[in-house]
Amino acid sequence: MEKNLLLKVNKLECSRNFLRIFKPITFKLFSGDLFIIKGSNGSGKTSLIHCLVGLIPSSGEKVWYLENSSVGYVGHKLAVKDYDTVKDFLKFWKAIYSSKVSFKKVVDLFSLSKILYTPVTFLSFGQKKKLAFVRLYLLETQIWLLDEPFSGMDTNNKKLVAKLIKKHNENNGATIISTHETFEKIKGNSVKELNIV
Repeated sequence: MEKNLLLKVNKLECSRNFLRIFKPITFKLFSGDLFIIKGSNGSGKTSLIHCLVGLIPSSGEKVWYLENSSVGYVGHKLAVKDYDTVKDFLKFWKAIYSSKVSFKKVVDLFSLSKILYTPVTFLSFGQKKKLAFVRLYLLETQIWLLDEPFSGMDTNNKKLVAKLIKKHNENNGATIISTHETFEKIKGNSVKELNIV
């Protein structure tokens, strides 16, 4: 598979209250890449993802080379409404993204049939987080930015997310994540470490 340049970052840095969070970072992201952000607690892993996705201001250069203008993001805030049912959630995001993926395929892939009519407020944190990945899946974008994607999820859902990442990258996508999980099981991905200090 020919690798395509998706993102070029040059001397990206971020400050809050006049304090620099991490030293300038430079890297290139190609299709098929899996970047794992490494760093100690408080080193700025989440801040780096927020800078890349545009949630907080940053300096330096970010150049995107995307087929569409969207970038997929899953963080600590899951973009779910407690009073919606799971079915409401699916219908809403399918319409927002004009997704052509069938309703049944999404339900089957994410094992949602038993909770389809359950209000989101009654779901566990792990189930709500799975819905955030449903939203990401429906977006169909090339770059995924994931902040601790496995936190709060059980073993089966961790395996599901790992499988989604692997398939996404094999389909000309790329993923940047902060995580403490290992990725030996995601064979075929070009795994790189992005260290921040």
